[in-house]
Amino acid sequence: MRFIKLSQKESKDIQELYESVMAAASNGLFYREGLIIGDEIARIASQESEEDYFESCNKLLKAKGWVEEIKFEDSVVNVTESFESLEAKGSDRPTCHMLRGIVNKIYEGYTHKRMHCEEAECASKGDEQCVFKVSEGGGD
Repeated sequence: MRFIKLSQKESKDIQELYESVMAAASNGLFYREGLIIGDEIARIASQESEEDYFESCNKLLKAKGWVEEIKFEDSVVNVTESFESLEAKGSDRPTCHMLRGIVNKIYEGYTHKRMHCEEAECASKGDEQCVFKVSEGGGD
């Protein structure tokens, strides 16, 4: 399997392109892209023992460059330096749509239930870090 690398600037430029054509509807596409990426991360992590699942996800997200640090605590996920938030400083809304999808799929892979994930705080808005809240149930 081959991998590609995108810079934060390239990712931001792509996001701006989508938004210029689709407005806020593009956020749903980014979220769904995150679901695809998260599905693979969850699949790999599930091959570890259940107690190592979130640690495996942590390592994979760091290795793939999505986060500098991530902490899974029950239904709250704290992220330092999300890939998506770093180039979007000064935003008036959360910007980590792909990471929200990734986190959602990670929890679905662990619980084997349909989950819902929202970004309650985002560094791009000036918050100290990105904070995701995960709960049971769909809706995205």
